Amino acid sequence: MGGEASFTSYFTEIRLLENVAYTETITVGADKDYQTINAALTAISQMVRGSEDRVTVLIDPGNYEEMLVVDQPNVTLKNASASPSIGLTNQGVDIDANAVRITSYYGHGYTYYSMGNDQKWHQDVLDVNVSNGYASYQNVGAGTTNGSYWNATVVVKANGFVAQNIIFENSFNQYISAKEAQDVVVAWQTGSPGARPTDIGNVSVQNRTMVERAAAIAIANNTDKVILDRCRVVGRQDSFYGGVNSRVAVYKGVMMGAVDYIFGGMDAVFYQSELSMNTSDQSNDQAYITAAQQSSGRGYLMYECTVTTAEPGVETASVYRAKPGYFGRPWQATTSEVVFYNTTIETSNYPGSEGNSLIMPLGWQNTLGGTSAGMYEYGTIEESGADNSSSRADWATLLDTPVLTDGTEITPFNFTKGNDDWDPFAILNVQNPVNFQNNLGVNIVAYKDTVKLSNVTSNVQVNVYSLTGQLVKSFKTNQDTSFTMQQGFWIVTIDSQNSRKSVKLITY
Repeated sequence: MGGEASFTSYFTEIRLLENVAYTETITVGADKDYQTINAALTAISQMVRGSEDRVTVLIDPGNYEEMLVVDQPNVTLKNASASPSIGLTNQGVDIDANAVRITSYYGHGYTYYSMGNDQKWHQDVLDVNVSNGYASYQNVGAGTTNGSYWNATVVVKANGFVAQNIIFENSFNQYISAKEAQDVVVAWQTGSPGARPTDIGNVSVQNRTMVERAAAIAIANNTDKVILDRCRVVGRQDSFYGGVNSRVAVYKGVMMGAVDYIFGGMDAVFYQSELSMNTSDQSNDQAYITAAQQSSGRGYLMYECTVTTAEPGVETASVYRAKPGYFGRPWQATTSEVVFYNTTIETSNYPGSEGNSLIMPLGWQNTLGGTSAGMYEYGTIEESGADNSSSRADWATLLDTPVLTDGTEITPFNFTKGNDDWDPFAILNVQNPVNFQNNLGVNIVAYKDTVKLSNVTSNVQVNVYSLTGQLVKSFKTNQDTSFTMQQGFWIVTIDSQNSRKSVKLITY
């Protein structure tokens, strides 16, 4: 596809006739143990190992155009680069040189000559159907029927799955991939956006008129303890599905999508992650971050996340940042739950919305499954400076304290603990320490109601906390600046890569 990472792999079904000895680590790449991730997963399925034995698959950077089903427990997919990236380039068509991308292109509304009756891509099926001149299988498309999971690129249906620095993508709403250009893709007579382009790299499929359901990753019902560690999920409509009775931890990742793009009945924590609106410049395109479907228990906790947008010209073909959208809309009325906690919301530059919050003042919509008081918001920081709290949907819940209406304190642990006290973020924070040096030269002083920063010589992140730990202000700057605060005691932290400075101030 013309990007810096030139290695592309294609799925070939491999059947191993004998058991494989347990190995803690196996490798994937052009000259490694296996050339495809599917081949590595097949080998893992043949291993004789204990129930707690983990297998780590080290994957060389590159583009892996494969559909995966992870059906063996305790599997880790890990980017093998010493300096891994999850960066996209060239309007989202290509990836950084140190990135690993797992991608496929099936979406709702089309039948594919390459699709077997397992809803997956097969070279032999494609060859036969091209020779015959017709498709042998009709794509089921949306939903969980026949394991399709909205034609997901990766389906996880075994406990203990971990991914580290991996891009999970469905290119259906992104660009025409090399494999799609070799396929025969037939639009349904009804329920299809229409004929698709056939030239590799064509990004016109990003336009809202071409967008349909197409998942990048799907976590099946009753699949427990799934961790995405610094990963990127790329899609537009229905990008990331999690089923009921599944527990999912997303750590410092980037979740890209548009319509209902994080959806399903899972219990999930998105920890200090970017919720990136991935919309086109067409005026009718708009993002709904969540579509929760819980009938009981917990739901989604968006913990200290940032609502942002795909980077124009780099991660998307759009010229502008996304237009304002919504926190989401309940898929299950009354009982579904989503909590936005200490969320930083960036601004739009879309014509007519310049400087406006990326979240509409209403905040939530009820146009999918109805309303739910379990749509919560606490501690929101608007980079626009606007206070939209009085305009929020009256059926959603705006909190004054970090405690849900059932008395639950808003912490990641309270959303992951289940019946066995699973605390993945305690482990992830130990595994990914930030080696801060207390030598940052920025000066921080307060006088009356004004806080001043001086000697700012590089990009820094400024966070202001109350003494109770609530994040009350957050912004970035690369120059000396000042801001006002109401009367009170504050903890101000300044972060610049590996340096941090923290001071306690009083304003009056």
